Amino acid sequence: MNGCAGFMIKTIRSSIKVILLNDKDELLLMCADDPKTTSADGKYFGKFWFAVGGEIEQNESIQETAYREVYEETSIKKDEIELGPIVWFGEFDLILNGTLTRLKQRFIVAKTKQINVDLKNLTLLEKKVVKDLAWFSIDEIKNSKEIIYPALLSTYLPDIISGNYPKDPIEIDLSKLPKNI
Repeated sequence: MNGCAGFMIKTIRSSIKVILLNDKDELLLMCADDPKTTSADGKYFGKFWFAVGGEIEQNESIQETAYREVYEETSIKKDEIELGPIVWFGEFDLILNGTLTRLKQRFIVAKTKQINVDLKNLTLLEKKVVKDLAWFSIDEIKNSKEIIYPALLSTYLPDIISGNYPKDPIEIDLSKLPKNI
């Protein structure tokens, strides 16, 4: 399979991103700063924010991945989360640790009453690059000067917040760069 700039894509990574909303309709985002994570053409844009979640492990369901990743990345326990449907999907290429990787992501809705989060359960790799967790309102996402992925989050999130979920998951363009890059 050919990737960008003629490189061979060595890794295909299927992952779940969790649209984790609290009672104030705020979305939990994670901040990372990793110069080894670049665009497919090698550009590094600095620290960025994104939904919690991660790679689906072998023999793991989407729901199991969502619960595991939320706990690892936020310390919110399974019994403090109500999972909803998968609402979006998409894929894009980037370089992770020097390897051109195609990320195939699905986004699942989750709700929690828990607002206290911490980073104490991160993996060793995550501890090196993850800088913060924060709850964002839709207005904060729309008006932020920070780099937030996916770039179209502020377009699609209002329907999710209002409970207007698509009948079937919709494809979103994950390759689009945020306007402030």
